[in-house]
Amino acid sequence: MNALRHSLAACTGWLRALKERARRDPAAFALATIGLVIVAVMIGRVVAPLFADLSAMGGHDWDEHSAHRYLAVKSLREFGQFPFWNPYTCGGFSDWANVQGGVNIVSPWFPVYLLAKLRYALRVEVIGMAAISALGTWLLAGEFTKSAALRTLACVVFVVNGRWALQAATGHTWHLYYAWVPWTFWFFERTLRFTRSRCKVWNILGGGACIALMIYEGGIYPFPHTVVLLGLYALARAVHGRSLEPLTVAALFFATAFGLAGPKLLPTMADFPNHPRLTESTEAIDLTAFVQALVAREQVPGAHPAHIPRWGWHEYGMYIGWAAFLLLAAANGLAQSGRERALRFAGLWAVLLSFGAFHEYAPWTLLHQISIFRSQHVPSRWLYPAALLLGLVACAVGERYLVRSGRFRRRLEFLLLVPAFWLAFDVSLEANRPMQHAFWMKEPDVSKVDVFYTEQKVPRFLQYAKRDYAPEALPAMQAGIGVIECTMHAGLNIWAEKDARGRTPGLGARGRGAPDYRGEAFMLAGEGKAQITRFTPNEIVVHVSGARVGDTLVLNQNFDAGWRVNGRSVVNHEDALATVLQSSEGDYRFRFYPRWLWPGCLLFILTLGVFIWLLRILGRPPTSPTVSRELGAEPESQVAAGSREAEPGPPASSA
Repeated sequence: MNALRHSLAACTGWLRALKERARRDPAAFALATIGLVIVAVMIGRVVAPLFADLSAMGGHDWDEHSAHRYLAVKSLREFGQFPFWNPYTCGGFSDWANVQGGVNIVSPWFPVYLLAKLRYALRVEVIGMAAISALGTWLLAGEFTKSAALRTLACVVFVVNGRWALQAATGHTWHLYYAWVPWTFWFFERTLRFTRSRCKVWNILGGGACIALMIYEGGIYPFPHTVVLLGLYALARAVHGRSLEPLTVAALFFATAFGLAGPKLLPTMADFPNHPRLTESTEAIDLTAFVQALVAREQVPGAHPAHIPRWGWHEYGMYIGWAAFLLLAAANGLAQSGRERALRFAGLWAVLLSFGAFHEYAPWTLLHQISIFRSQHVPSRWLYPAALLLGLVACAVGERYLVRSGRFRRRLEFLLLVPAFWLAFDVSLEANRPMQHAFWMKEPDVSKVDVFYTEQKVPRFLQYAKRDYAPEALPAMQAGIGVIECTMHAGLNIWAEKDARGRTPGLGARGRGAPDYRGEAFMLAGEGKAQITRFTPNEIVVHVSGARVGDTLVLNQNFDAGWRVNGRSVVNHEDALATVLQSSEGDYRFRFYPRWLWPGCLLFILTLGVFIWLLRILGRPPTSPTVSRELGAEPESQVAAGSREAEPGPPASSA
């Protein structure tokens, strides 16, 4: 309740401050309003095609990503269970330990998924994440400029440029979570700018929470990209400022994120060695492809403005237009201050990484040998966060020139909104094109089955009217049927590596149509009868009768050590769940919890507890000068000055 009261008080105070600023400087308020309207109109124009036919579902990878979200709702609504296990695709796997599983649980859009139809909730999330990205970019740009036109420029080149539209149109929903990148950098800037310890703690918590959200929401590329680029930016700030504080703050951000994401991150780390997604990434682009990706018009997934090594153009295109391209290039050549050069340093490294494996010692070639990056490919994806960083350099450089304009600044800012609007119009026109082909698939009429069973391939009655490149996952899940051949898990999908017998390692379940399918539960020796009497995603009860003690009961789900049966560990029978029978009659209850889940929850509680303790301690009034110095508190005169730091806009040094 105290936290709620503080939040309401903060919101009320912010609204009062906003009203006071509008009264004190109506011209600046009008400029900001116009800039935000331009950004909002640009977003609306890009996503408008998604609402042309609300009955349609997305093509390409949208089926897979929609199914992950649907499972979370299905588990909670129908079974009252957390979405720990997915029994419907790829023979069953830990959905919570999968980086793409349960991504709408810890999300601002989860209530929408619970209350609205899936096809509506998907559209709300797309436009909602664009709005979050725009607000974060606007606030972050405000750390480098007070100009509404320059802040609009930053939003134009990052928020919904051609890359964002191409990725959203093809169902790469993880790309939406780059929206948390500007928020992370904004909290980083505020942590370095504030002097009060309590403010620093709040901002460290905010920055760590943004990175943790990328983990919870399946940001398989935004998360590691943010870690690398924030680390490079902090390193450059530390060198230019001759201070370890930027590196310390970045380290605290990462530690906070690790703790807050513990319930998701630790199970994922425990599962990854069993189903590694190690992929080669030898892709490289030349200078022509780089330039065309930024300036070529009519960029849709099937376009070919330049030669690319593999994948579709949606993995390379990122239209911002010639005007923005030349503006960013010129502004980055004029970077002077430490912050400007630090941003340019991180941004140019991202650009260099986006060129891929052009040499055996290229940055991407070397980075791809390290940890999480061994599971990633398509290095051109680094170009998207590079646009944010290089756009911020343009904001900072532009601010310096606006300051020199003196009393003509306000008039100049109004004039600058005209080219800002033109850039937004141009980018939104091109980004709108791929979105016109995003949602076109028609769902089949699905009826739920009474008893769960597994098919080897998607049955015809569960296929879309016009199919795409991958097997359907969502319709079978809606019907309550399992399908072996799927794309829902990187280590178990139809393209995963096969062993000498032609089988996918870890895929022990079989489906109807496979020669070795023996039902959903059976005795290995063939004596007696096994029947599933209760089926839920996380708990399956099998009744055994007429069996032989010591025989092996096999459940047609992939093996995972997180399963237990009647309180005992399960047995791995050719990568399927099994147990040795202790009695010839009775129920065998299989229950699943992801490994390392409870240590992850404990880590989350400890991390949150540390921050609550720090905020309580730092919120107490000091009883003596000694205590004041120990706690980092400030005299009342300094606190009053510190309150002025919260006003938007760059610090004096950035001018």
